Amino acid sequence: MLNKEYEKAQELKQKLLKEYEGIPLEEVINGEELKTERGTCYRIETQDTITLKMVSQERAKEKILSDLKLVYGVGEVTEWNLKAEGYDTIKDLLHHLRYGSEAAKALAVDMGDMYSMVAWVGRWLPKSHPLILYSSSFQNRNDFIILDIETMGLSSLPIILCGVAQISGNQLFLNQYLLRTITEEPGALSAFLSHTTEKSIFVTFNGKTFDIPYLKERLAYYGLKEKLENPHVDLLHFSRRAWKTRVPDCRLTTLEEHLFGIKRENDIPSALVPDFYDTYMKTGNVGPLIPIVEHNKQDIVTLVNIFSRLHQEWE
Repeated sequence: MLNKEYEKAQELKQKLLKEYEGIPLEEVINGEELKTERGTCYRIETQDTITLKMVSQERAKEKILSDLKLVYGVGEVTEWNLKAEGYDTIKDLLHHLRYGSEAAKALAVDMGDMYSMVAWVGRWLPKSHPLILYSSSFQNRNDFIILDIETMGLSSLPIILCGVAQISGNQLFLNQYLLRTITEEPGALSAFLSHTTEKSIFVTFNGKTFDIPYLKERLAYYGLKEKLENPHVDLLHFSRRAWKTRVPDCRLTTLEEHLFGIKRENDIPSALVPDFYDTYMKTGNVGPLIPIVEHNKQDIVTLVNIFSRLHQEWE
């Protein structure tokens, strides 16, 4: 983090402390107390209109089946030779003397099962390959769980805000579960779990490395034995593959600015979220919570936009 960013954030914090001194949370951040079987937390609900464009199932299937390298034993040179002989798709290989049986195994993979798709494609191609992203086209959009958490540190410290969004039609329904005190973490975790099912598919940015392992650790701390082994679309890896040569770095805010022309105002770096929350806890002033909640919300909206843009980029 640059000194300029730090100084700007500290100026913002002082401004917020002055502006919201003595004002209750409910008057500053619209929400309500949520009671769960594990305790309470503060729920903030918002709804936004979105445009999520995804590669059609037909196009995704066409792309996947035209990659002969997904058949065991076929490399780039062999694929080129086979296509020169008229074998354009995996289906065409069914009657090939050498590759027919392996082609049949490939075609037996259920494209509607993201676990199977990722496992199959991932055996032969990098996990950031567009064909992995295409597998999301076969899923019900209602099953996507767009997730982003804010924490008090990099490990073994409480999750102070959990943002969970789901899609219905052209609407994004976002629930943010905020801790008014650290003791509300079990309630927020329980609220998060209420959104997940066996069919859920996580959509995150670096969530395979950070968000999901962190959630598992905090759940285990409270004796909540949830595996969270759902299929996972981590947009960081796809973003690096798609744009790393076209942007200064692949931070979420950098992609947001270069892809969508969005320049955040009064935002704070993720590294300063603990500092702002700690100030809230020490002073009881809810002002420093405002940029934390807004930061989390914008991250999730940008996740949806990046998800959509990747599908368009690789269509």
